[in-house]
Amino acid sequence: MPHVVIIGAGVAGASAAATLADAGWRVTLVDKAARPGGRCATRRLAADTASPWFDYGAQYFTARDPAFRQAIASDLDAGALCHWRPMLHVAEHGDAGWRRTPSPDERERLISPRGLNDWIRYRLDQTTADIECRRRVSAVARTTQGWQLQFADDAASQNADALIVTLPAVQAAGLLGELADDMPELAAADSALSPCHSLVVAAPALADCHGIFVKGGHLAWCADNTHKAGHGEAATHLWTLHAGPAFSTDHLEDDPQTIATMLIEEFAALGGLATARIKPVHQHRWRYARPGAKPPPADTRCLARPELRLALAGDWLAGGRIEGAWLSGRAAADALR
Repeated sequence: MPHVVIIGAGVAGASAAATLADAGWRVTLVDKAARPGGRCATRRLAADTASPWFDYGAQYFTARDPAFRQAIASDLDAGALCHWRPMLHVAEHGDAGWRRTPSPDERERLISPRGLNDWIRYRLDQTTADIECRRRVSAVARTTQGWQLQFADDAASQNADALIVTLPAVQAAGLLGELADDMPELAAADSALSPCHSLVVAAPALADCHGIFVKGGHLAWCADNTHKAGHGEAATHLWTLHAGPAFSTDHLEDDPQTIATMLIEEFAALGGLATARIKPVHQHRWRYARPGAKPPPADTRCLARPELRLALAGDWLAGGRIEGAWLSGRAAADALR
């Protein structure tokens, strides 16, 4: 059976792995992180599995494409996914300060009852793929047999018949080197994705408000993870605060404490809270998070060079959403098949 190595164990990697494993391929997923999931990133306050959790990357996703809806139907039936029906607000800044107003909609929002990272691991458990975490690929090279991968801090190499790269555009271009020159879509790799500062805080619940779309501020989105977990009665809630793309870009290399202070002050103002009641819990800088200034068209789906048995996938090729990442991974796998 052919052997494929997939670099990156996020949504696109998991989708490609499932597609090729179902087709009888031997699949190896490698990822530099401690666990699979990519930006479907979840943590708990403590190692205890009963400890409160929070998503500090993707917060929820939608499922509009029929193929994607069919793929996740069994996840819903198994309880690996569920619907989130939050009360949403929009916050706008005016002459009198922040004004927050309800913003109801009927959009379907999907989450995992144990965090989105748990959903990715559940999906990978349904495949025969080998998953190797804490393995950073330092170089790839074409061989007469296919591909050879070198790993940082590891003298051993790995060979494969085919290669799928699901890294952000900048990282994919750097890894492929001269091969990237033949992919015009990578010419604007620096502009394909923009950064995002993420801060999780412990703070009081907000009355009749579980998520906030912020306009014109440092923040872009605030989400009540405690409500997502079904524990709305808790005294303290875990809120994920995502900074907007302009703020995240302008303050990309700023001191984390400075970033945290600025985001907490704004969250306090738009929530009508005292800053003393907001405590930072976890902070993360996503260098490549949202669609950037010059992303490829959302219908690009993947970049494939079947003659080289090479494909690139990722949400940056498909509109920047979880659904797009899944469709991208499947398209890359289909191109190699």
